[in-house]
Amino acid sequence: MNIKNIVLTGASRGIGESIAIKLAENGFNVFGFARNSDRLNSLVKKGQGRIFAYQVDVTKPDQIRKAYEEIETNHGPIDVLINNAGIYQGIEFYKQDINRISNIIDTNLKGALFCTRLILPYMIERKKGRIINISSVSGTRGIPLEVAYGASKHGMIGMADALAQEVKPYGVLITTICPGAVDTPLWQGDSPYHGDINEVTKPEEIAECVFYLLNQSDRTIFKRIILFPRNEWH
Repeated sequence: MNIKNIVLTGASRGIGESIAIKLAENGFNVFGFARNSDRLNSLVKKGQGRIFAYQVDVTKPDQIRKAYEEIETNHGPIDVLINNAGIYQGIEFYKQDINRISNIIDTNLKGALFCTRLILPYMIERKKGRIINISSVSGTRGIPLEVAYGASKHGMIGMADALAQEVKPYGVLITTICPGAVDTPLWQGDSPYHGDINEVTKPEEIAECVFYLLNQSDRTIFKRIILFPRNEWH
């Protein structure tokens, strides 16, 4: 697959920032979606002219649709969508605020559904495309204190597994990456992690995984990649 243009959600920090920089350094155009304009603009400065900022809330379909139309019109076909936007809270479920539950599902799951649904007509028409979902090991098994978060990540995996079969005849490939603990701002002040935080996966390692996928033949399907620090087991 000849890849040029990549849409990346949750681009402004953590895993998203590392992916954006890695891909820009290797010649891809990265269209970063995030809500925080200041962090997006800071990211653009690191992108060697290949990172473009789009202030998009992935829970708002109209904003997604408008951004896609602008990219397609001004930069050409979108080849890859990376669903990375996510929020987290590690807390006993009976203590979790109802609004926080809603925000987690809206951002992590519905955001991925909306971004995927709205990109598919372009990819199906062209009969090519790749979608990479950044889920979590929390989407592969139940982890205490991650009930709402785990539900959202299980949903991402279920979405990908079902959709991959629907779109395979159109040449669209879907992969879900499920990392264990990653050293990102997502966890700052809110992490139930009991292991050595110095041993967790670095965001740059997830970026390397994404880069690897983008360099693989479209004859091979990478359904799901599970990776985690060696002091964990999932």
